[in-house]
Amino acid sequence: MKVNSKTRNIQTRRELFDFLQSQMQTAYRELREKQRLEFESSLVKSYIFEVDLPVDLSDSRKKQDRLKTFIEEVFGSGRNGNSQLTVEAKEEDGFYELNLSSREQELILYLDTMTNPRFWQGFSISSSQPLDVWLATIAKTRSEFDFVWLWPSFLEAIQKRGLPRGFGLDYDYRKFEDGDSDTTTYLKMQLWGGSDTAELYNLLKENPQFYDKVVLSKVRLKEFGDSNKEMFALQDLKYIGKFTTRGTDFSTHVATLSFVRSEYEKKIRSIENTYALRWKETEHGGTVLEGFAIHFIPNGFELPVQRLTERILDGTTPFRLLGFTSAQNDSSAVAEVVDLHTGGELSFEIYPDLVSVYLPENTCGNTIARIYTNLQHFFNGRFTVEADNGDQLF
Repeated sequence: MKVNSKTRNIQTRRELFDFLQSQMQTAYRELREKQRLEFESSLVKSYIFEVDLPVDLSDSRKKQDRLKTFIEEVFGSGRNGNSQLTVEAKEEDGFYELNLSSREQELILYLDTMTNPRFWQGFSISSSQPLDVWLATIAKTRSEFDFVWLWPSFLEAIQKRGLPRGFGLDYDYRKFEDGDSDTTTYLKMQLWGGSDTAELYNLLKENPQFYDKVVLSKVRLKEFGDSNKEMFALQDLKYIGKFTTRGTDFSTHVATLSFVRSEYEKKIRSIENTYALRWKETEHGGTVLEGFAIHFIPNGFELPVQRLTERILDGTTPFRLLGFTSAQNDSSAVAEVVDLHTGGELSFEIYPDLVSVYLPENTCGNTIARIYTNLQHFFNGRFTVEADNGDQLF
């Protein structure tokens, strides 16, 4: 589907939000009355991205020409051979419209790079499937770009901001499967409805037969604005930081989006500031090592060291970690690892009862959230994360 974006003439975030408010209400009305969307109507999508800016951009947010070039380089990597990307800088600083156009379709993504120079927000009403493919391709090919990784307990907390209206589960062990298995290796389901969906989720999570495979990947919540029952946002939030929203009040959605970004950033910066290893000079002229190792602890099961090492550290998505093993046997492995998101280097020690990660100074804390979230989705839902000082990180 092709839409003439020029007729919108959106130049500021305020104008965008007014447009999305109208679009959200129209889409909700059509879904409610006709149980389908009209031809040129689509649900509002919002995203949170983690972006590693080059030094010359992170030092100064006023270099708009260079930032526009950076956006063209990063987001242009996700296009296919017959599509063309144009990036338009808007009147408001740090606000851009991206148009990925081909003969078949046009994808429009609005980028807010100013309100948070590390965790950008994206907004679109374009078709979801090609939009997701575009962004996933960027994540696979560009070291500067990553999704945010919302672990299941965080999704549960976000849903409590409103009324529960459903959930999605996503567990897929096939990346680690080795021959025939007597247990379930793939569990995916979605259930939408009323508040009773929360009760069903809790029953599944407590079932001893497969609770290690009940891994929350999406939540739906109905959140009201300013105690007005007529003003609300019905929001689906996926664990890679993608919202799909309908309802009557876009500002309620913006409040949730801002909350998620703020809380996520606090967690990531806390990991970097508290647990990353760094040498610090003492007042007596010596040096001490600060920071703590981060331990991923399996609860009630053992890790297959060789298989885990091979398949987590193979450089592929979703972990994006490339490992070089220096010592390995059936009960332990030691590896130096490159995070393909930022190029940062980490050290891993893997044992049947423990995975220890040493995060050097200036290494991205988003890596820890990515490891933790995807260990649950692709290996086992029963992991805890602790530091040497006894802190639980998540």
